[in-house]
Amino acid sequence: MAIHNFDYSYAYVGVHTTPLSKDDDTAIVTEITVAVTATDQADNTVTHTENFSKVFSPFAIKDNGIPSDFILIEDLTESQVIDWYKAIQDETSLNAIFTWKIFGPEEVSPIPSN
Repeated sequence: MAIHNFDYSYAYVGVHTTPLSKDDDTAIVTEITVAVTATDQADNTVTHTENFSKVFSPFAIKDNGIPSDFILIEDLTESQVIDWYKAIQDETSLNAIFTWKIFGPEEVSPIPSN
């Protein structure tokens, strides 16, 4: 029994925002959702899709101000959201998650911690 390796494709699902303040309606992204489709590398007929969300705290912007590389919501692209997700979620963890979901928990042994 072992964790399987998968090829991944990603699709934008959506974002949630909150205004910067009661006086400033600049939209601050607080959550992104991406659909991840896993295809087993050993058997490409085995696929599964799940929606995953990542939550962001707006407090850093509240405390430190809007950073110079801030992207206005109207300028935010779907591919940027997917890139954010991929930068946060490593494929080693996704391999364990999808192995569990497709093949069951008996296939998954603990992931070594760094």
